[in-house]
Amino acid sequence: MSSRYSQLPGARLDAAEKVLKAAVHFWTRPAERGKEEEDRVFVTVSRQPGAGAISFSHKLAERLNQEGLGEWSAWDRELVEKVSAEHGIAKEVIAAIPTRHRSWLQDFMQNFSASENPPDLVEIRAYKRVAAAIRALAAAGHAIIVGQGGNFITQRMPGAIHLRLVAPLEHRIQETAQRDKLSIHEAAAKVAEIEHRRNEFFRRFWPGKSLAPETFTLTLNSGELSLDELVECVLPLVRGRQTSCKCSHSLHVADAAKPSAVLVKT
Repeated sequence: MSSRYSQLPGARLDAAEKVLKAAVHFWTRPAERGKEEEDRVFVTVSRQPGAGAISFSHKLAERLNQEGLGEWSAWDRELVEKVSAEHGIAKEVIAAIPTRHRSWLQDFMQNFSASENPPDLVEIRAYKRVAAAIRALAAAGHAIIVGQGGNFITQRMPGAIHLRLVAPLEHRIQETAQRDKLSIHEAAAKVAEIEHRRNEFFRRFWPGKSLAPETFTLTLNSGELSLDELVECVLPLVRGRQTSCKCSHSLHVADAAKPSAVLVKT
């Protein structure tokens, strides 16, 4: 487990535990989930290293909350892994999911047969736990999930907004140097190393999957837009998606409430 986990603020962990437990409660109770189906809008953020995804995701959550669009929270790798590992999230969620004709978990596990260098059993178990936690958060809605293959884990889920954050290499190196107090040479090496590890991750866990622009709802360039401008680009999309989901849910409820007609021959 990363040493960074122990450095996470206690208040943030407490809040994260409550959110994830609520998500599991929501995900494992279909009858209750139906009552809140209009709230299942969520965001995944795929990013190039140094593009500023963590700052962006927390700023977006802050603005969505200020706009009164629900209680949003941002989830990066450390937070998801720590909370899911310490609270037995995977066991509850995974037990509830394979009741469908074909579960996301079956699709997930099939990926490994196509990989030239598949992960070992320990890696699979660890990532399966994280993937289950991400699915639970996405199903509950109002979550901004950074990285970890979140766009692939949640593919075809209703209410999804998949973002891709990019920037020119020079910009990403400079941002990394400034954020981590490194020299330009050290920052360039760090960006290259992170890029290599992420590419290896996708080759092992998601072989054949593409990060091409057309696989995302929206691609944003943090080298051309400020943090506030990035957020402003996404706010209308979230508003529209939430309105669309609410309208669809209302129509579904209205149709279900209509009396059925019975024709009787006389």
